[in-house]
Amino acid sequence: MSTPTWGLDPKARRISVYYEGTSTIREGMPVCYNYDTTDNWLGVASIDFTTTASSLTESGTTAEGSQNEGKFIRVKDPDADNIHAFAGVVAGADHDGETGPKAIDIYIPNGAIVPVRTDASTTVGVTVLGIANGSTLCASGGRPVAIAWETDDLSTDNGAILAKLDPSIFGVYQKGVGSGQQFNGLTGAVANTMQNVFANTSGTACGLLVHTTASGALAAAHNEWAVLGYMAVSGGITGAGYSRAVLGQLALSGTINSGGAVACGIHGQITGTVTNTEMERAAAGIFEYALSENPDTGDSEVLFLYANGAEDIDSFVHMHGDGEKAGVIWEFTGCGGLSTSVLIKKMGTGGMWTNTGAWIQIPIDVSGTTYYIPAGALLSEA
Repeated sequence: MSTPTWGLDPKARRISVYYEGTSTIREGMPVCYNYDTTDNWLGVASIDFTTTASSLTESGTTAEGSQNEGKFIRVKDPDADNIHAFAGVVAGADHDGETGPKAIDIYIPNGAIVPVRTDASTTVGVTVLGIANGSTLCASGGRPVAIAWETDDLSTDNGAILAKLDPSIFGVYQKGVGSGQQFNGLTGAVANTMQNVFANTSGTACGLLVHTTASGALAAAHNEWAVLGYMAVSGGITGAGYSRAVLGQLALSGTINSGGAVACGIHGQITGTVTNTEMERAAAGIFEYALSENPDTGDSEVLFLYANGAEDIDSFVHMHGDGEKAGVIWEFTGCGGLSTSVLIKKMGTGGMWTNTGAWIQIPIDVSGTTYYIPAGALLSEA
């Protein structure tokens, strides 16, 4: 016969820590480890086991590399540097209303359902609660650490609700001092990997689905990303190789025999039903080149099309639409030496073309005016 549980999740684990901050202590308040402190707790700077008789050095600090216990005892309010070192939330109301520094108990984030202090309007099993720089609340933002286990509106009167305290359920959050975690001298280092094999013969297979909904009314300056690929190469480049912020690669094998099959390395798609009163630009793909200096040798392109090993491809660019959709096929704006809206620029000063044999003219539309490109054998200017 099992023992009934009353009042507390049996998975909740409570430990004692020392709160170094000066904020008013509240039940469910989040704290982070002071992971980079040199202040210790036991008053011992180091233990020397290298001599015949071991020795203790008394001090309030312990140098880095000497296993300072203060790193897992001392906690403080979340800030920009320690937000990745989440320790847990204040357990109980023993010190509620008091201010630090003070020894307190906290619930560690191990998946238990515990009281968490928030300023959010929550929906059970839906609202994500996070920690942020300078905040003593688990709010609806910042680094996710919990998910609400109750429905309540604490946006006006902040307080504690039950929440599942477990940062691991929200995926990867990796951060170190300054710019982030550092891999030293590791060849072929991989921070995170997902390697999946799908043996499906029909249906849908997906290695990673990122589904992001921006549901707020975007009335001010804004940025949203479903996926952001950002790579900084700061050490210079002297060897051959590739630096890629995002690589989309599709490897095909086996026999392909389907008139309806479409294969692509990257598919940029913009869809939706909107009331489009005014918009600066809508594009399925934007490619921007913004280096401060072009290479002295080699090429620089905004878009580089490369048929690597392909045999008899149909086209480098295939423009397709349901009927006459585009106002122009190709448009140039702000391109320096090129005239506005010109695909082919006339060179030379002659006013007439002559040809030794038959010739044809190809019509093009430039800004609403029809022009003609002459084509034939051995064209020369008169």
